[in-house]
Amino acid sequence: MRADASQPPLVGRDSELDALITAVATCAGGGSVVVTVGGDPGLGKTALLDELGRLAGAAGLPVLRGRATPVGRAVPGDSPVSRAVDGLRSAAGGRRAVVLCLDDLHAADDDDLAVLSRLLRRPPTGALLVAGAYRPRQVSGALETVLRDTAAGFRTVHLAPAALDQAAATRLFGDGPALRHLAASGGNPLYLRVACELERRGGDPAALPEDLRTALTRDLAPVHGDQLAVLRAAAVLGDPFDPLLLAPVAELDERAALAALDGLAARDLVRSDGSHHRLTLRHTLVRVAVVRRTPPGWWIAANARADRALHRCGAGPLARAPHLARAARPGDATAVAVLTEAATRATPRAPAAAAAWLRAALRLRPEPPADPAAPARIELLLALARASAATGDPAGCRAALIEAAELAPIGRRAGVVALCSATQRLLGDPGGAELVARTELARWAPADPGADPVRLQLAVAGLGVPGGGARRLAALAERATDARTRTAVAICRALDAGYRGHTPQLCAALTGATPVVDGMADAPFAAFLDEVCQLAWAEIMAGRHADAIRHTGRAVRAACGTGQRHLLPHLLICRAYAQLATGDLAGATAAAGQAHRAAHLLHLTDLAAGAQALHHAAAALRDDPTAGPAVGAPAGPDRPGQAAVAELAAVRLDQGRADDCAALLRPVVDRDDAATHALQAGWFGTAARAAMVLGDPAAARDWAGRAARVADVVGLPGPRGHALLAQAVVTGADPVAAGQLSAAAAAFATAGLVPAEIRARLLLGRVLVDLRQLDEAAASVGEAKNLADAYGAARLAVLAVNVQRRIGAGRSRGCADVLSEQERRICALVAAGLTNRDVARELYISVKTVEGHLTRIFRKLRVTSRAALTAVAV
Repeated sequence: MRADASQPPLVGRDSELDALITAVATCAGGGSVVVTVGGDPGLGKTALLDELGRLAGAAGLPVLRGRATPVGRAVPGDSPVSRAVDGLRSAAGGRRAVVLCLDDLHAADDDDLAVLSRLLRRPPTGALLVAGAYRPRQVSGALETVLRDTAAGFRTVHLAPAALDQAAATRLFGDGPALRHLAASGGNPLYLRVACELERRGGDPAALPEDLRTALTRDLAPVHGDQLAVLRAAAVLGDPFDPLLLAPVAELDERAALAALDGLAARDLVRSDGSHHRLTLRHTLVRVAVVRRTPPGWWIAANARADRALHRCGAGPLARAPHLARAARPGDATAVAVLTEAATRATPRAPAAAAAWLRAALRLRPEPPADPAAPARIELLLALARASAATGDPAGCRAALIEAAELAPIGRRAGVVALCSATQRLLGDPGGAELVARTELARWAPADPGADPVRLQLAVAGLGVPGGGARRLAALAERATDARTRTAVAICRALDAGYRGHTPQLCAALTGATPVVDGMADAPFAAFLDEVCQLAWAEIMAGRHADAIRHTGRAVRAACGTGQRHLLPHLLICRAYAQLATGDLAGATAAAGQAHRAAHLLHLTDLAAGAQALHHAAAALRDDPTAGPAVGAPAGPDRPGQAAVAELAAVRLDQGRADDCAALLRPVVDRDDAATHALQAGWFGTAARAAMVLGDPAAARDWAGRAARVADVVGLPGPRGHALLAQAVVTGADPVAAGQLSAAAAAFATAGLVPAEIRARLLLGRVLVDLRQLDEAAASVGEAKNLADAYGAARLAVLAVNVQRRIGAGRSRGCADVLSEQERRICALVAAGLTNRDVARELYISVKTVEGHLTRIFRKLRVTSRAALTAVAV
């Protein structure tokens, strides 16, 4: 039997492979085995049989193969299965063991089953391994009986390959394709491969490799007559479909249509949800294959029949829209209205369908020369642009917006072009965004009284682009006439000030913008999400992480509810960064994971890389000390991506991977631009620490100096903490460094930067150990450990325990040398976190007695706090 080329390599099948290896070893050792492999088409049954044959061949066992087919045969009793069994009996003569692999046993006829039954009930002399693959939904009771009633001595193994999980799909097809298509494919390897190939080949099924086209159409070959008509009708109606609509769509009487439906169900081409009121095709790719076999004229007429049938049943716009998009005639105003309403409802959850329906509505809408038609067409184009943006289609979005701008009156045109520019930037084309805005500005006549290009000039100034120009932005603020534009200008001014390190101007702009955004009702807030994302980054640079988390949380909910999916990666990365900086590791992990998926769905690779870096950083701090690749994703051209990678670099340094830290930071800190902003202090501080670990104190001093200069310019507690920490690392183990680290920890605590505070307290503990100030070291590390435990930073908690052990080892005398047996018991209980009252209850003594013992313990061990005592006990 020829190997099925449509099967991808065996990934995610470890348990099945182990079972096959065991079965081959059993057979080679003289035992007989029946291996059954059951599963839906495309799950890899044939691939498992092929692997079994390879394993058996490697073990020196002869392998025979056969495949049951539903096609009639010229000679009764002559089939691939019967020939394979006859070959096995011949090969078994004089051999110790033989392997037989039979595929598609669900298609075996009575003659095949009789041959197989005789083999399993009266096997030839010697060991025998019989493996059979089948589809459980199409299997007959007779086959089950044959496989169950075997001769004594047969061992039975059943394999049911499951759908691929995310990790296996990523190994096979890459991160982006796996994220985009895993859910729709149901984890089926064949369907997932087809979906990835369709994406790569522009969605054209005819461009698929021959093996995939064959795999998709193999089950359709024997379908003819009424069954074919009903199958086509089901493809027209889509999933799920009402079986009672099949007859009018297929132009059959109801009895014939339902009989054909039963035949399709027997072939497992149509499946029921159990109630039989709503049916589906086996998979959406079966529908693709059916549509390819349907004549275009029949397809159009069938969709018209489907719309009429649905209309008679009182179906709504969402049900009718797919059929009107395929069958309505130009000039059909009713169809345009239905399509528009359906698209409005579908955009939040199904933007791709909404975009298709809007394109159909635009195609059907008449285009008279009179101006009254223009406003309605503009609204359709703007809706199409929103739906296209939500699907990650920048070209479609740009085309719709440019056409809308050409139709728009002078007072509205600037806003449409500004929206086009902003959307292109959000979809990963900042150069194109600036070109659109500048080209449009060049067309404006300054003397035109109707011209009001403030929003357009604001787009050129660049929300989120440093160097927007304080004077230009101030001028725009004076010219802005509406609250929305004034707030947008204020946010742009805040971000510009933040990138230039002008903290007073940054905070002043935020003070003006934040209350306006907080007071927005849901609808205007949902129309302001791009600006909200920029506001959140400005808040992060001002050290207002809680405000950034609050604003992005509301914005993410609004984006999901209004279908603005193109904004989700930007909002979620900002949210994850703020959560990670403030120690919400679970929230950061979740938000970064969502951002990663959303970015891949929109093909935004730079944003996906940044989100992945944040996810690795949060996961490494929270769960796994070695989480993530040796070197994370490279920094993209955008600053959110740089900030994400810098966070991952700091975690790599926590993990003792200074080389990886330096490699990650290099493209971030070496950027040659004029920006000076709060985030840089942390980047330069991490670079200083890495340089010291790598034995380059000169470079460390340079990075520490740069961190100090940023901190001086910015004047915020967080950057000041990073600069102090970097200076302390360069200074070394002396009292000055201890003072700097103590001040750094206090600055981080003021800023609410929990992971940074933990790091500072751990470094302070190490310096104090070197200075032989063990009590103070124990207190500092104890605070770090408590914070790490409270915030779930498992990696930092491990580092704290390591320092506590150093403190204990540094004591001149240990507990065992100077404490009595009762004092050692009390010491252990206190170290375990028990209170004095708990200790008294545990040891059946009074609280006063416990207090007296603790006084003596503190004196003997020369400690002054319970934290220091815990360090000694550890």
